[in-house]
Amino acid sequence: MWINDNLSKLQQLNLSQLINRKLYKIVKIGDLEIIVSDHVANGSFKSLKDNVSYFDNPNYALFIRNIDFKKDLDGNKKYIDKKSYNYLKKSHLFGGEVVISNVADVGSVHRVPFIKKPMVVGNNQIFIKSKHFSMTDYLYVYFQSFWGQSSISSITSGSAQQKFNKTDFRSLEIPIPSEKWIQSNISPYVTLQDKIFNENQSLKQIKATLLNHCF
Repeated sequence: MWINDNLSKLQQLNLSQLINRKLYKIVKIGDLEIIVSDHVANGSFKSLKDNVSYFDNPNYALFIRNIDFKKDLDGNKKYIDKKSYNYLKKSHLFGGEVVISNVADVGSVHRVPFIKKPMVVGNNQIFIKSKHFSMTDYLYVYFQSFWGQSSISSITSGSAQQKFNKTDFRSLEIPIPSEKWIQSNISPYVTLQDKIFNENQSLKQIKATLLNHCF
């Protein structure tokens, strides 16, 4: 855990230097070559209810909620069948996407792990992904930062329940550095975090297998 914490601190330190030195240009999210989508992009609440089935036991695809990210995909999870997965084509996850809670726990930022299992984003979250992996890496680090959280706060509303929508999110203007800068100062650390996550998952599986054999 302390390795991940140190990697996150290095990312934020590099981002701070970028902001302080003004080594960026301001770009509207909607003008970036990125996908911004969510669970409800697939249809109305009625059509989702009619076409999507949820399961507590393992099934074709993972339905990843905010709580699942917070638990590193440990604990009780939700699943959907293949029919539901095919219907939810606008919320498929493949690894590396940035997921941000946009209802209730607003501003909670996660990175989708690279696992060998079909996945879709759960409700009350949006996900963003660029065709350029380095840009996705940068957006993950940026929205975890003070500046990114402030950007999200600027479009958040609601008294009983805090939330923001995709339209307002796309209107945000944020600092964007060069791809070369991202590849030198952000991507290596994010890639290392991905590797650590996968190694930890493998160790957990080995431990579970050993315990099953012993008991």
